Amino acid sequence: MKVLIAAVAEHAWVENGCLSICRTFDGISANKFPYTLPRMSVAVRLLIGKSEAGEHKINISLVDFDGKKLMNGDININFQPPQDSAPEASSSFALNGQNIIFANAGDYMVNIIIDGKLEAGVPIYVREAKGHGKIDIPDSV
Repeated sequence: MKVLIAAVAEHAWVENGCLSICRTFDGISANKFPYTLPRMSVAVRLLIGKSEAGEHKINISLVDFDGKKLMNGDININFQPPQDSAPEASSSFALNGQNIIFANAGDYMVNIIIDGKLEAGVPIYVREAKGHGKIDIPDSV
């Protein structure tokens, strides 16, 4: 099993087997803490071989620098390979979260664990916005 895509985005969804990703990011600039991110999606696309048919457990979590989980979800898939001669097929999914609270600036990580093994990690760098002077710039992703 291979992770083809692992991305953090403002929004992601799967429709008719197609993964759609809108506004990926790896950094957040916040004017104050705690900072609440209104929504965040983790998009994943896997390439699964015929020999890996069957049940698989996927855990996706957003953790802070101390390992505390800010967002966590489990996805169970039952992969049944296509009947044609293709040796592998893809499977996509998205985990969507709302109102995720970042207590402090720091380095965060989205971990993608498949069948108990860490297969991918996506960093998110949360920083305090500085140097804007008198211009009112809203919190942004």
